[in-house]
Amino acid sequence: MKLLLSLILLMTIALNCCKSFSMGTNKIDYSNIENQVGQQQCFTSSSQLPTSYSSSYVMLSFNGNYPTPSGILQSSFLESGFVNIDLFGKQLYVDFLFDNGNTKTKGKLWGFGTNSTQYVSVNVNGDDYCFQQPLSYSAPSLEGLKYISDFELGTVQCDMFSVNPGDLGNSSNVGLLVDKSDCSLISGSTENINNTPSGYTLTNYYYYNPSADSSFFQLPSICLNQPNSKQLKLKSPVQLPNVLGNLPF
Repeated sequence: MKLLLSLILLMTIALNCCKSFSMGTNKIDYSNIENQVGQQQCFTSSSQLPTSYSSSYVMLSFNGNYPTPSGILQSSFLESGFVNIDLFGKQLYVDFLFDNGNTKTKGKLWGFGTNSTQYVSVNVNGDDYCFQQPLSYSAPSLEGLKYISDFELGTVQCDMFSVNPGDLGNSSNVGLLVDKSDCSLISGSTENINNTPSGYTLTNYYYYNPSADSSFFQLPSICLNQPNSKQLKLKSPVQLPNVLGNLPF
């Protein structure tokens, strides 16, 4: 089940604001945007949403809610890595390190919406493995992104949005902070609500770039040479990046 848990939360924030994935540079001319405090500055229309982006990230969860086939469950962990997304071309790359205090997993994931396939590369006991699997996430619709208010993070003026929680349903509130000056992602958060155990998840974005690098979507040779379709018989399952269930676009 941990395999599915990892893909679900970064996409709930980041993919919940887009109907599809798009390659190429963001065509918004941010130089014409004035930083106006007291009113919504970013994403005033769907055409202003990123069509692709890349960013490093750090994600910290304390008993945060995650959707699973068995229902909403809670998990605590630290995850960091790099994500590269082409929203229009339906391509995704994540380089991640996951640590829940008991298990550490370092790996890479490639997702392709055109053939509904994902590839996961991990190193186990010094050996590299690549798994080919059915794509375990989808791009939700744009509906649900709502401007709440201004917010100041340090000295950075931000737009604060609430985000459609998607598969989290009514179990969580999901929020997003965006820099007013260039509409770059800064931070995303979730809070457990409605009689679920108390819990929170925080994701910070670093070195945000409003475009994707196509070279990251090239599969390594180990994934092209008859990748394994079955899981290794390990004491714990291979962990996929939780960041994918928590992406704002």
